[in-house]
Order: sequence, then structure tokens, then C-alpha cells
Amino acid sequence: MEATFISLQRTAPLTQIQLTTYPRLCSYIFGLIMLVILLVLTGCQTLPTQPHLAKSRYLSQQSRQAGINLTHNTDLITHISRTKNPDPTNLSGYYPLLASNDAFASRSILTSLSQHTIDIQYYIWHNDTAGQLMLKDLYQAAERGVKVRLLLDDLATNPALDQQLLAFAQHPNVAVRLINPKVVRNLTPANFVLALPRYQRRMHNKSMTFDHQLSIIGGRNIGDEYLRSDKENEFSDLDVLLAGKVIKPIQDSFEQYWQSPLSYDIERLVTAAHNPAKNQTDEPFLQTLDKISTSALDGRISKSSQLYQAASGAVIDQKLLNKRVNFRWVPITFVVDDVTKLQQQDARDSRLVHQVRRIVGTPKRQFTIISSYFVPTALGVAELTKLAQDGVHINVLTNSFDATDVPIVHSGYSETRTALLQSGINLYELKSTADPDLRHKKHRLSRSKVSTSLHTKAFAVDDRVAFIGSYNVDPRSANINTELGVLIFDKQLVQGMHQSFDDAMLNVSYQVRLDPQGKLQWHTQTPEGTPTQLNKEPKLSWINGLWVKIFSALPITSLL
Repeated sequence: MEATFISLQRTAPLTQIQLTTYPRLCSYIFGLIMLVILLVLTGCQTLPTQPHLAKSRYLSQQSRQAGINLTHNTDLITHISRTKNPDPTNLSGYYPLLASNDAFASRSILTSLSQHTIDIQYYIWHNDTAGQLMLKDLYQAAERGVKVRLLLDDLATNPALDQQLLAFAQHPNVAVRLINPKVVRNLTPANFVLALPRYQRRMHNKSMTFDHQLSIIGGRNIGDEYLRSDKENEFSDLDVLLAGKVIKPIQDSFEQYWQSPLSYDIERLVTAAHNPAKNQTDEPFLQTLDKISTSALDGRISKSSQLYQAASGAVIDQKLLNKRVNFRWVPITFVVDDVTKLQQQDARDSRLVHQVRRIVGTPKRQFTIISSYFVPTALGVAELTKLAQDGVHINVLTNSFDATDVPIVHSGYSETRTALLQSGINLYELKSTADPDLRHKKHRLSRSKVSTSLHTKAFAVDDRVAFIGSYNVDPRSANINTELGVLIFDKQLVQGMHQSFDDAMLNVSYQVRLDPQGKLQWHTQTPEGTPTQLNKEPKLSWINGLWVKIFSALPITSLL
């Protein structure tokens, strides 16, 4: 195009041609120089040709054989619950995990109870207290002979976690794989240049399956902000403990991701770092647990159970250990993206969002959406508007700008608010700081305010079905990342989700409304119950407001 422009303007002065071409030419040259520098710094690194070691392949064979042997085994289920599945051929059991310490307790205790296999896949696994305690639990299970397979997305890993996972994988009963890995491990941003478009497509799946009998799926990753309720920063999230028929498709999906050529044994990607300061006579993996050693925490936390004792408000531990987990046995359907979505080789109509639409159909009366990232796009706004015009009552809860952990996503959502409100849809935005008295009344004098961010991904349709999983209502979940979830056909659960949008919702959120002039207003109430109205977006500074407008104008919605 540049050459054509010049050829058509031969009579133009030379300075005009220079002014037209010079900036673009400079940008091309600068980009080329940066690419050359990256190539030199990274040494033109490539991924190994063989992703899987013999050790992990053998471990996988053992895990699959264990699954065959456990086909009709329910020992782990009967160990935690007295409820019986009335129709094992058609029904599955579920038990919601709402509290963060309950979510930790369930994973920790089920790890300690497992006797055969534990298969895990997560988007994020932090090298913090909760992350290290979970790894220690898994290590102790491996010591008992349990086969442990851990599959992580490779976006949020770092050198310290690399070394920890590498040491963990040295156990003969443990295998660790990283999916869609970095080409350059010591310079993560370089991967967005050298490995695009593959590297921006991430495995967002979250599941943990025990002895082929029980599984935990939902929105939580592994880390303090997801699994600890005693922190200043906390995610409001939702997981579900599952049993019965639904476990096999969850296990089959894990196997597909685990066996993918995009999943690399960590030993293929990471080289052990030599640290002469370490005591080489000790177990290398245990040396990496610096966040939970008694010296690091002055003896305050030395074992997992201290994270979920009754003093912290958890109750699931008592239910698990005393057969009091009351599963509800209902039809449940597992939905998941094919792993080939990471390479854009999947069929579009096979994606999770299309599966859900085929199974659920069109809402007729009521539609409740709870999504940490809500970016409906122009098409989504049109579809929601049509539903509202047809008489469907729609409530949406997402993060306010101050509560979200990914501010750029707010730019894709904020521009849709007026159109959604004009169609009669109710919008609620979670406050970043909810009064602790409203959420933890028994700690009225002992707790300071907690910074909260919504991380739940769920919705409910009419009185028929609820979704719980990793899928956000945004283009990235629909078209770029891989996701999973379950559709639970239970009227009681669905009604509970609908009824959460009552007057108390204003205690923890803002309801966005339009004034008579069509301008946005944010309605809430104080901890004392006094109604409050704000005419400007809460806690949005002018500079952040400017950035939101700039990003809203950019053609990036499809990436959010």
C-alpha cells in the first residue's frame, strides 16, 4: 500500500512523501530490531519434539487401569456421605462449596482419603501458603502410593514455581505437565511475540478428581485469595463437589488434555537450578515449601487442617469426616471445550457455549447471570434485549470497576450498560469492600473490612437448570480459552440462585439504574441500611475513567 501511495503521488513534494512514509517506516524498523533482539536473547528457543517422558506415560497407564478397576467402586463416596444414589445409571450427586475455607478443606481432606488416583488441572497454582499446603497434601498422598497427575496452564508460572513443580515431579508416583507452554521460560513477555497466536489461548479449566469417584469443579484456582477466608483480599467464588455418573466424562476430558501433544512433562521444559545453600541431604521438594515451614510462619501454620478449623468458620471438614455430606442426586450434564480449541482446530459448534445453548434452549421466564467478567458484545446485548422484550426477567451480577481484578475487561462491559438497562435488564455490580458485619456477623468486632472481588461463573434458567464452572460470559471464554462446567437440573438450586437477588443484594453491590434523562446511577445502601444514590461511577478516578473510555473505543472486545 505504501508503494502504491507513492506511485500515485509522484508530483507531490519530497517532504510530503517523507512525512507520509517516515513514521510507518520507523515503526517497521523498530519492530524488526526488537524482534532480532528477542531472537538473540532467547537463542531461537523451541519446544521439545517429544513432550512426554516414559515415567509419566507409565504412570498414566497405571492411573487409567485404576480407573477401570474402580468402575463400580463407591468406597470414597460412602466414606463421606450416607446419601444413596437412587438411579446410578442416570443421576449424579452435587454439593455446593461456597466458603473459601470449605473449598480448601474439601480438597485437602479428599486428598488425604484418596487411595488410588488424584487427577488435577488448573489455570493458576500460586506458590503461596495455600498452594504449598495443597502440594504437601498431594506429596503425602503419593507417599501412600496414590498416583498423582497435575496439569497446569503455563501462563502464570514463574521460575520459583517451576523449580518447586520440578522437585515435586521427582516423586515416582507424581507426574506434572504444563499445557500450551512458554517457548521462552526466562522472559515470559517474549512469548507474546514469538509464540502468537498460540500463546494467548489458555486452558482455563479447573477440576480435581479423586479415585475416579469424586470431583471438584468450579471457578476457583489454587492460591490464598481463592482458598483462604482470613486474608484482606478475597475472591467470592463457587465450586461444586460432584459424584456419580458425571465423573466419567470429567475424567475422560482430563485424559484428553493430559495426553494432548500440547501438554509437556515439566522435566522437558525446566532444568533444575543448583543452589549450594540448600541442604542436599534433605528431600528437595520439601525444601521448596518455604511459606509453610514452621520457621517461616513462627509455628502458626504447620499443617493444612489449621486453615479450616471451626474457629475460621469452616464446616465441610466435619461433614466429610462424619459422613454428613448430603448429596442431592439429580440429572447433571458435563460440558467442556475440546483441547484442540487451543490450536483453533476444533469445530465451532462443539464449543462449550454451543453445547450449553443446545441443551438449555431459550429462557422463557427468568435468567440469572453471575459472572466475574461480563462482556456480552453487541450480539449478546441484542440477544438479551430480545429475551427481555419477550418477558424474561433478567438479573446480572458482575464486578464494579473497583472490584474487578482485570480492569480492562470493564471497558468491554461498561459500554453495554445503557442498552441493557433500557431493555429492562437489572444490573448489579459487586462492591470492592463489603461490610464484614453483613457477611461474617459473628466476627463483628474482630474483622476489618475485606477487599472482595467476584470470581464466580454461574447462571440459572427458569426453574430448570443451573450452570457452575469456569466459563465467564465474555468472548475470551467463548472463543479463545478452553472452559468446563456442569449443567445441574435441580429446581431447588435454580430457585436459590434466582432468590439471591433480593433487597439484601444492595448490602454488597450497587444496582445500576437510569435516571429520567437516561444517565447512569448507582443505588446501594450503607451498613446501617440507609439507601444511597451515586451519580458517578463509584471509586472510578478521572484517569481510570479516561482509560476505560480509550479501551472501550479500541477494537479489542473479541479478546476480552
